[in-house]
Amino acid sequence: MARKTVFLFLLICLLGGMLLFADRPAFLYPELPFPSVSKQTVVSQLREANGRFRKLATERSYVWYGIAAQRGAEKDKLIEEMGKAGWTFLQQEGSGYFFQQGTEKIVITSRMWSGDFVLFKAPVTDHPLSLSNE
Repeated sequence: MARKTVFLFLLICLLGGMLLFADRPAFLYPELPFPSVSKQTVVSQLREANGRFRKLATERSYVWYGIAAQRGAEKDKLIEEMGKAGWTFLQQEGSGYFFQQGTEKIVITSRMWSGDFVLFKAPVTDHPLSLSNE
């Protein structure tokens, strides 16, 4: 009887843990690099974005965007979105992506915010990410 109880308890813990971490609650995510928006809001917005960039916050002279992590495809998505608006990708240095349009140049930096989402920090300017799903 004790074996069955222990086995059942372990099975429930295992299944509960899998459910908890498969769609983990916002409080389990790391702190955000911007304080103006709650983790709960960011997680729900990014889950609803369906793989598209989502504007999350404007802090000082930067705009923060997020997108669901797609095994490295976020970089390609960023370059594609910027290219649609006439920005030319110049190079990547570390987490910085350099773009140019005419004489104007901007740098957009990225940071993994958990294994589920990637955050991008862009200068406040007229670039295509500011036109996407806000």
